Amino acid sequence: MAAEDPSVSGVSGRYATALFELARDEKSVDAVKADLDKFNALLDESADLKRLVRSPVFGADVQLKALNAVLDKAGIAGVAANVLRVLTANRRLFAVADVIRAFNALVAKYKGEATADVTVAEPLSDKNLDALKTSLKTV
Repeated sequence: MAAEDPSVSGVSGRYATALFELARDEKSVDAVKADLDKFNALLDESADLKRLVRSPVFGADVQLKALNAVLDKAGIAGVAANVLRVLTANRRLFAVADVIRAFNALVAKYKGEATADVTVAEPLSDKNLDALKTSLKTV
């Protein structure tokens, strides 16, 4: 599946594909996506967590201890938590944002979703915005 989608490649693509296939087999795609999105939001909000994830200064044992505390506090468990622990143990936690992005791309493809970028010359009124959303959904 990763080879079919150019946005899903490399180390992050391999992890994302394996995670997606596991989540699909366990019928937990939506739960895993929600947990990964929650972790991604935590990354966006916390400079300390970003530093922990990206810095090669921290050893895997330190990262794993801190990650477990974050996962417990955030209520992230199951398959999503396990893949984050595997990334940490394999010294690939720095790629977590790319893994999440690739996983979300696989989920969107699986659900038949497409992404669209819309550029407008001026802010849309609520009526026009609703019309645009309706048009995009029909496509």
